[in-house]
Amino acid sequence: MISTSQIRTCLLLSSVLGILQNCQVSARKYNNQSDPDWPKTGEWLKLSRDLSLLAELYGPFESSDYEDLCYIDNEHMTSPFDIAKDMRGEGICMQYSDCTNSFCLGELGAKRDNLPAYVLMAKEEKDIVTGVQFANKYNIKVSVKSTGHSLSGASTAKDTLLIWLAQYPEDNTIQLDYQDSCGDTESHNVIGVAAGQNFKSIAEAVGDDYHFVSASEWTVSASGGFIQGGGVSFTSRHYGLGVDNVVDFRVVLPSSAVVIADRCTNSDLFWALRGGGGGSFGIVTHMNYKLHAPTPIVRFSFNLEESSSNDTTVSTFLKYVAENLPNIDSRWGGRFSWFGLDMYFAGFPRGAQVTFLDDFIEFAMTNLNLPLSFWEKNHTRSYDSWSRVLPELEETTGQAYVAETSFSRLVPHDFATEQTVEHYQLLESLAKSNTLGYTNVLLGQNINKIPESETSVHPAFRESAFLLTANQIGYEKLLEKLPNNVTGASKNHVGSLEPNWRESIWGEHYERLLEIKELYDPRNIFSCYQCVGYEGEETDIYTKGKKLNPPNQAPTGGTIDQPTSAAQVLSTGSKLIIIMIGFSMYLMS
Repeated sequence: MISTSQIRTCLLLSSVLGILQNCQVSARKYNNQSDPDWPKTGEWLKLSRDLSLLAELYGPFESSDYEDLCYIDNEHMTSPFDIAKDMRGEGICMQYSDCTNSFCLGELGAKRDNLPAYVLMAKEEKDIVTGVQFANKYNIKVSVKSTGHSLSGASTAKDTLLIWLAQYPEDNTIQLDYQDSCGDTESHNVIGVAAGQNFKSIAEAVGDDYHFVSASEWTVSASGGFIQGGGVSFTSRHYGLGVDNVVDFRVVLPSSAVVIADRCTNSDLFWALRGGGGGSFGIVTHMNYKLHAPTPIVRFSFNLEESSSNDTTVSTFLKYVAENLPNIDSRWGGRFSWFGLDMYFAGFPRGAQVTFLDDFIEFAMTNLNLPLSFWEKNHTRSYDSWSRVLPELEETTGQAYVAETSFSRLVPHDFATEQTVEHYQLLESLAKSNTLGYTNVLLGQNINKIPESETSVHPAFRESAFLLTANQIGYEKLLEKLPNNVTGASKNHVGSLEPNWRESIWGEHYERLLEIKELYDPRNIFSCYQCVGYEGEETDIYTKGKKLNPPNQAPTGGTIDQPTSAAQVLSTGSKLIIIMIGFSMYLMS
C-alpha cells in the first residue's frame, strides 16, 4: 500500500534529482464487495447487533435501489425532508437528482451504481465509533452523509460503509458564558448542534431571541459539509462565515477515538475542520456555535421582469452592481444575477433605506426605464428575525440545481473596485451569453477582517467582494480573467467537474491540510470525492467529453472518467527534506 507521502517523495526525486522518468503510483487498495476479504453476511449481522437499540444497518444495495427507493427522475428533486427525516431511501438518496457524475450517482442515463454497500443510521456516538472500528478491521472506506446536499457527490461512494447522520438526535442547548478548553469565556452565547442537525431545528430553537449564520436552505445540515466547507451565508458580510462562528467540535477520528477540537486542544484539527470539508478528517458529532444579538431583517427583492431581456437595461443594472455593491454597509448581504437582486439587511427599515435602498431606487427610476406598474409593487418586507426569513427562503429556492453546470469563482475585492471596467465587462459578457448563474453572493466587509491563517478556507475568501457562479462556458471566461494564481472557488459551491479542484478550493492551504489528513487518517479510510487526500478516478470540464447547456437548462450526455496521476494528486507542491536517498528509493519499491 503506497501513501500520499510516498507519492510526494517520488515526485520530488523525479523533479529534483532526475533519477526517475515516471511516477505512476497506484491508489491504495480497499476491500470491495467482490474481494474474498469482504465481510460475510454474518459479520454484517454482528455489526448490526453491536449498534444501539434505535440504530439501523441497511443494505446491501443494488443500482436499481436508487430509483426504487428515492423516486428520482431528471426533472424533479427529492424533498430534503423526505431524505433526512422520513427515512426515504434508507440513506442512499441525494438532495439533487441531477448530480449525475459517476462519483455521485452514476452517469446520466446510466445505472445508479455509485451507491454505498451498507448504510449505518447512527443514533448515538457509539454507533459511529462502532462503524469506524468495523471499517478499519475490514479495510473498508467510509463515506459520511448528513442531508445529502453535496453537489459533487462527496457524501456517497461505491463499496463504502456510509454513516448516515440525519437521524442523530438534536441538541439545541443554549449556554451562557461558555468556556473553551483554554479556560476562556466565549463572548457570545452558544448553541449546541448535534451531528446531522439542520438549520430548521436551530431556527425553531432560538426563534426571535438570537441571530445565527446559516445556509439559505434550512434543510441543510448545520455541523456537516456546509460549516466544514466554509459556510457562506447571506448575512456573512456582517457576522462572518460559518467557520468563523464555530467555538469547538467533538469528533470521531478515523482511528475511532473521540476528541474535542478547539483553539487550545487539537488546534490543527480545529483549523482543518473549519474549511477543509466534511467527511475528510473525522465525523463531527457535535459543535458549539455562536449566537448573535437579535436583529430584525429587511429583505429587498428586485426583479427586472420583462426588462431582463433588454440588453441595455441589463448592462446599466450590472454596471451599478459592479460599482456600488462591493462597499455597501456590512449589514447588507444577499445575491444578484442579470435579472435582479435579493438582498438582506440586518437591522431596521430606516437603516436599510439610508444605507442602500434610497440610492438604488432613485437610480432605478432614473435609469432603468421600468413601467410605472413596476413601482406600485412592494419590493421590501420586514421580519422580526432571521428565523422568520428561512421558511420563505426554502419556499423560493430553485427546485432544479444542475450540479454539473454549477461552478463558482471568488472575485477579489481589488479586481472589483480597482479594475471596475474589466469587472463590469466580465459581468456583462456572462449575462449576454446567458452563462451567469442565478446566485452570485455578496462577500467582503467583516469576512475580510479575519486573518487568512485563522481558518482553512481558501485565502482568497478573505480578499473577495463577490462569489460568482456560472455554467461551463461562463466558467471558462471566469478562469481566463481570474485564474487559480489570482483567486479560487468556494467548497460549498463547487460542482462535480471543477478543474484542478485542490488548488481551486484551498489554494496554498492544501499542503497543510494534506499533512493534517495524513496525521489523523494515515490509512485514508475517509476518502471522498473532491476531499483532501482523495485518491481515485477524476473528471472535469476538460476531460468529460461533452458540452453543457446554460444554467437554466438540463445537462446532456455523459462524462469520461480519467485516472488520477501522481502529478494531479500533487496540484500544490511539497516542501520535503530528503535525508536519505536509499530510504526514499525503498518507499518507491
